[in-house]
Amino acid sequence: MLVLNFISVFFPLSPSLFSLFKSVVYKNCPTHHQKGPFPSLFFLYKILASISFYINAPFIGHISPISTFFACIYVELSLVHHLLNITRKGRIYYWNIFGLSLCSVCQDNIGHRLLQKHGWKLGQGLGKSLQGRTDPIPIVVKYDVMGMGRMEMELDYAEDATERRRVLEVEKEDTEELRQKYKDYVDKEKAIAKALEDLRANFYCELCDKQYQKHQEFDNHINSYDHAHKQRLKDLKQREFARNVSSRSRKDEKKQEKALRRLHELAEQRKQAECVYVVVGAPRTLGHSEEETGGVFLCPWKAEGGQCISLPFDLYDETRSIGTQTFQTFKAGQGLGASVVSWRDSIVACAPWQHWNVLDRNEEEAQKTPVGGCFVAQLQNGDRTEYSPCRDNKMSQFYERNHFRDDRRYCEAGFSSVVTQAGELVLGAPGGYYFVGLLARAPIADIISSYRPSTLLWHVPTQFTYDQSHLQYYDGYRGYSVAVGNFDGNPNTTEYVFGAPTWSWTLGAVEILDSYHQMLHRLHGEQMASYFGHSVAVTDVNGDGRHDLLVGAPLYMESRADRKLAEVGRVYLFLQTRGARMLGAPNLLLTGTQLYGRFGSAIAPLGDLNRDGYNDVAVAAPCGGPNGQGQVLVYLGQSEGLNPSPSQVLDSPFPTGSGFGFSLRGATDIDDNGYPDLLVGAYGASKVVVYRAQPVVMVTVQLMVQDSLNPAVKTCVLSQTKTPVSCFNIQMCVGATGHNIPEKLHLNAELQLDRQKPRQGRRVLLLDSQQAGTILNLDLRGRHNPNCSTATAFLRDEADFRDKLSPIVLSFSVSLPPEKDGGAPALVLHGNTHVQEQTRIILDCGDDDLCVPQLQLTASVKGSPLLIGADNVLELQMDAANEGEGAYEAELTVYLPPGAHYMRAVSNMEGFERLICNQKKENETKVVLCELGNPMKSNAQIEVMMWVSVEKLEEAGEQVSFLLQIRSKNSQNPNSEMVELDVPVRAVAHVELRGNSFPASLVVAAEEGNGQNSSDSWGPKVEHTYELHNNGPGAVSGLRLNLYLPSQSQPSDLLYILDIHPQGGLQCASQPSPNPLQLEWRLPTPSPSPAHHKRDRRQAVLPEEKQPSRLQDPILVSCDSAPCTVVQCELQEMARGQRVMVTVLALLSRSILQERPLDQFVLQSHAWFNVSSFPYSVPALSLPSGEALVQTQLLRVSEEREIPMWWVLVGVLGGLLLLTFLILAMWKVGFFKRNRPPLEEDDEEE
Repeated sequence: MLVLNFISVFFPLSPSLFSLFKSVVYKNCPTHHQKGPFPSLFFLYKILASISFYINAPFIGHISPISTFFACIYVELSLVHHLLNITRKGRIYYWNIFGLSLCSVCQDNIGHRLLQKHGWKLGQGLGKSLQGRTDPIPIVVKYDVMGMGRMEMELDYAEDATERRRVLEVEKEDTEELRQKYKDYVDKEKAIAKALEDLRANFYCELCDKQYQKHQEFDNHINSYDHAHKQRLKDLKQREFARNVSSRSRKDEKKQEKALRRLHELAEQRKQAECVYVVVGAPRTLGHSEEETGGVFLCPWKAEGGQCISLPFDLYDETRSIGTQTFQTFKAGQGLGASVVSWRDSIVACAPWQHWNVLDRNEEEAQKTPVGGCFVAQLQNGDRTEYSPCRDNKMSQFYERNHFRDDRRYCEAGFSSVVTQAGELVLGAPGGYYFVGLLARAPIADIISSYRPSTLLWHVPTQFTYDQSHLQYYDGYRGYSVAVGNFDGNPNTTEYVFGAPTWSWTLGAVEILDSYHQMLHRLHGEQMASYFGHSVAVTDVNGDGRHDLLVGAPLYMESRADRKLAEVGRVYLFLQTRGARMLGAPNLLLTGTQLYGRFGSAIAPLGDLNRDGYNDVAVAAPCGGPNGQGQVLVYLGQSEGLNPSPSQVLDSPFPTGSGFGFSLRGATDIDDNGYPDLLVGAYGASKVVVYRAQPVVMVTVQLMVQDSLNPAVKTCVLSQTKTPVSCFNIQMCVGATGHNIPEKLHLNAELQLDRQKPRQGRRVLLLDSQQAGTILNLDLRGRHNPNCSTATAFLRDEADFRDKLSPIVLSFSVSLPPEKDGGAPALVLHGNTHVQEQTRIILDCGDDDLCVPQLQLTASVKGSPLLIGADNVLELQMDAANEGEGAYEAELTVYLPPGAHYMRAVSNMEGFERLICNQKKENETKVVLCELGNPMKSNAQIEVMMWVSVEKLEEAGEQVSFLLQIRSKNSQNPNSEMVELDVPVRAVAHVELRGNSFPASLVVAAEEGNGQNSSDSWGPKVEHTYELHNNGPGAVSGLRLNLYLPSQSQPSDLLYILDIHPQGGLQCASQPSPNPLQLEWRLPTPSPSPAHHKRDRRQAVLPEEKQPSRLQDPILVSCDSAPCTVVQCELQEMARGQRVMVTVLALLSRSILQERPLDQFVLQSHAWFNVSSFPYSVPALSLPSGEALVQTQLLRVSEEREIPMWWVLVGVLGGLLLLTFLILAMWKVGFFKRNRPPLEEDDEEE
């Protein structure tokens, strides 16, 4: 409990903890420099302090020989109450405590034990005479529901009641003698303490800040070298400082006199030449002693430029003593120039952080606080006046006793300022009443007349202040921004607008007061911490003669598409409407586009830039623009309010961090050209940019053309081809007006024909140049009467374009010619600089010239169904008809399903048997467009056949759909009904099962097996192979293959199965298992020899009497006649084109062959397969299945016999006789006679 008691007392008083709160807020909120923390952090501070009080309240106790226990409880309660009120700069927070009463003194209470040490017993009264109460006095502070005044009243009542009870309960039995005795004792104690203090003061060294207890020690220190060295150093510093101060004072006086003379010269020049000056505030300008006192500069505006001079103000701290009080002003860091306004020849420059303090002879003070103030400089006579509405001579104890009621010590007056047309200065003081904020106003003339330079504290009789201390105004910063206007319908009165950006727990508000400080309107922010009311501006943007209000919220956050909040800023426009007593919801929201751009930090009325009758507005984003360099956006007024799109964007010419747009000022013509200009401040660059509005030329443009074009009427001839064409005239007129514009204007004009079409597809061209546009140079003279010219255009041949329905749009625009030096133009065009007119082509559509077609379409399909995996080709047969008037640009539209591709199309139209079709995409859907004529004439009948390939149907579903329609460009009934063709999708596959035997036949001698050893009882080898091939088009699932082999590998079986070898992913199992004897089966496989059998070396020639007489017919060995081995194989999925195979290896039994030498055999195996499903979600046409047989023939032959010799001799003689007859026949026919060519000698003889 001691720890809790320590925390409860230490926490509210900790200056380091409070400085931590303050530094965190100042670093995180540059906008509130010198303004104070956000209420949210201080709200946490208040909650912690309150919790500590609630925890510690029941355990507070004190002992005093004079005061009673309950009186001390009241003192402790009052102390905690004041601790809760301690904030930055003495700021007060009222914390409601309700339902609190003190418990009885308990034995475990610290105060109870302390009382017992002093001789007190339980049940006795407190006080020296034990006359006090034995039970605690209940104190209940009720929850304040009627305002701060009611709460203060009840607190006062509680204090007064406690005071009376203390007098009644504690001192009612004390006599006058006892009270005098107590007083004498206290006076004696004070005298003794004072004497001791005076005695110890004689042994204190102020120079070295050391206290000694003995006289000898003090004398030794005074005579020491260390003390003497410090004394000499101090004397040197004082002499040097006095010399520097004297020199600096003389320099400052000369500098001020020079500035005054210069200012007087400028005033004289102004009276002579009526020169315009720009007043610039610089709050961080260094003054004397290199301190940031701020300053104000006066910059003359001249064509040849000029040097800015600093307005002289008294920037030294001041001290005045009046009676028992001393008044002090502190001007270091005062921020002179934070806001500047001018009225006639007076300039008002405010220093919102100028500090003020009051000292009393009783060592009391008011505390050094930023009351703020303003300086008024009169350029005519050079006089200076100060105005600080929040200065007072009350001490800090006075405010504490009054619970800080009417405390204006933290006003920061002049944080915002404005001057009415009547010369009334209106100041915003957001720190007034502990940052509730207040509004102070007074006429400038009265401020000047009531100024008393001999004192620092004076009063302006006509000063008015507005304040209100409701709970929702805590930390409201009312007066953060101010403006004036007319909002009550009476043009003779002035209303006051001020922003409170943290009103109602940072929601923000803007309030409008009349001249009696009655509230007319209160506009609330829409988002917490958006700083709604950071800036306000008043102007008439819609030209209705009533002032409108603009409010900036630079910290507004909008929700982006990714559901993240982005701080972009927002400006709200509230329009006054006729007859409305209240400003309603905002009529327009202007939202920034750049993250952290602080859009809406400053808003400035610009006046009528373009002279269209509507005032314009500039909005600043000091952290926006490229790289956050700053940006100012100009919005033009219009009858509906403001144009939501900026007409001009001014980017900062300075680097990042310049704060370009931190301050704006407009609606003043600086260069005297009749148009208002704009001033933009960039505090980070210490620059002010002047944007001069250029003269505006109001242009009037007219374009005239005939309503319709008749292609049949051809009155013009092309000069190159001598082709007659249909032509028409175009008339163009341009006029200009404006203020302060030159007598002679040069303009560029551009004429564009059929501008909505591509340049190569325009339907009308100029007759002379045969181009779709031209550029004209216009010269306007004198009063700028309209300048008119005429051009002739022609309609191209109908075969050169398709669109005959849409209007032909002609445009005519004017612009200023570019400057020769590439600089900014000296003029600005405004008004109707671009006009459009249109004409149309006359069509054969009856009297109303409106074609209404009646399009009909029927369709069918060939090639159904579609098979997955196949190369599907569909033939779409369509019949198109038009039973109404002509359909222009008629097209047959076919929407293809996914996986479909257009191939070709033909029709029965004469000359268009092969249709012109194009495939394109519409919303990721492939569309085929085929031309049906332009126009598709009445009663036309067209048959169209279109071939389409379809593939990739695996995910298509049970059917695919083709959507067909005839579309045209007619305005009435342009399309036919949509026709939908549904084509079913099926799955099918052709799986083939093939079997093969290797060898296909075996020839074994009848004597096979005689004389064989036991190791040679098996052979030769036989292979049966079954192959499955998926010919497609689809894949199959759940394939099952069964093989039936006529053997179980027993000794009585003719075949002995060695192995089963699957390939291609087959999983096989056999019953029984192969090769039960575990034989090695690397035996040679004999080649099949059905026509010839070569005797093996082991084959013996039997004696003739033992050879068989003849062989038996072949015997079929199959599962029907012999025991079987069953092989079952499975495959999960078989793709198109995939092959799988299973091979069975077996040996013949030589013992069986030996036992049956005359028997021939046919070894037959059997296989079948089926498919259970397809891997698609579509119905199947059929499930594949099949079977196959494989046979191996085992043939037996007897011993080979030798050929007799006489057979050989008869054969040779027969051959020789046949050859002789053949030679004789050839000789007989002259085959061997040779005809030679005649020689030359024979010719000569002849």
